[in-house]
Amino acid sequence: MFAAAAFGCLCSCAETPQNELKTPQLLGGKLLDAQYASPDGMTIGPDGYIYLSMNQSGAGWKHPAKIMRISPNDELEEFFELPVNTYSGKCSPLGIVFAADGNMYVSDNQSFCHNVPNSAGVMRVVIENGKPVRGEWVVSGFNMSNGITQWGNCIYVAESNLGTTDKHTSGVYRFTLDELTSGDTLKVTGPGDPHLILSFETRNPDHKVGANGLAFDSKGVLYVNNFGDAEVLKFVLNEQGQVVSQEVLCKAEGMLSLDGMQIDEDDNIWTTDYRNNAVAMIDTRTGETTIIAQNEVPVTGENGELDAPSECIRRSDKVYVSNIDTQYERQTPDSAQAVSVIQLK
Repeated sequence: MFAAAAFGCLCSCAETPQNELKTPQLLGGKLLDAQYASPDGMTIGPDGYIYLSMNQSGAGWKHPAKIMRISPNDELEEFFELPVNTYSGKCSPLGIVFAADGNMYVSDNQSFCHNVPNSAGVMRVVIENGKPVRGEWVVSGFNMSNGITQWGNCIYVAESNLGTTDKHTSGVYRFTLDELTSGDTLKVTGPGDPHLILSFETRNPDHKVGANGLAFDSKGVLYVNNFGDAEVLKFVLNEQGQVVSQEVLCKAEGMLSLDGMQIDEDDNIWTTDYRNNAVAMIDTRTGETTIIAQNEVPVTGENGELDAPSECIRRSDKVYVSNIDTQYERQTPDSAQAVSVIQLK
């Protein structure tokens, strides 16, 4: 494993470039229906639709958690209702991704539901002929499974809290698709588990959430958001998924936290500042951070303002933002649930 103290810093940590901030708008010009609350993880499917997890925690799980999708014409529709976790009777989906086998993988972060350790996991939504047919658990034993991504024949899952008592340590697990099709649910065991390819410490004592969003660039380099320290960490992996080098890409100046992450076709990171209602673009080559949009805290988000944004994704000349709108620090859930859209051009 690799400790945070071993990281070098690639960026100059200069002041964040200032630009004219964009004004987010409501997806489709309207708030989400009452049955949809706390949108979170996002990914672009092979059909060009944006898929997103509807966590539902901000409204107290009055409705079941679901996977939604946004059409190329920005129409929102249901895709799949997720089965519940037996620990809580609820499903709490965060990160989602399509893997090389054509199926969708979903992280279920049970810490939103209760304080039972090691009860979170990863679910596979089996896709046949472009349609979801069932959800099945493939990994259990997480404390706080969060962001999820894929590269080659593997999926990678952020564990925001490894459960250590002396320091706040988080990390990333790697699973091959072959071992996830064995028919048995894998169980991770924290530090020392062979699937745990990296771990690091979060130094900020007030925000003990570490590994969050994660994504690969076009060259197969892995980037991981450290939520509490508002840093992007860069990891070069070998073919076996082992870390061969690491560094701090940047301390995202002007950002108080770094939540979800996606990387576009130009190798730019798109990420959100949950604590401070902001969306930023980060250049993976230089670490330069540009805040694209930002709103006050707190805000209801009823006009499309960023309201506890947890993830964003670029499609063409638009950036779509999930506002999870949950209770944390100054953020307070409200009845105005929304996906925001930022027009870039």
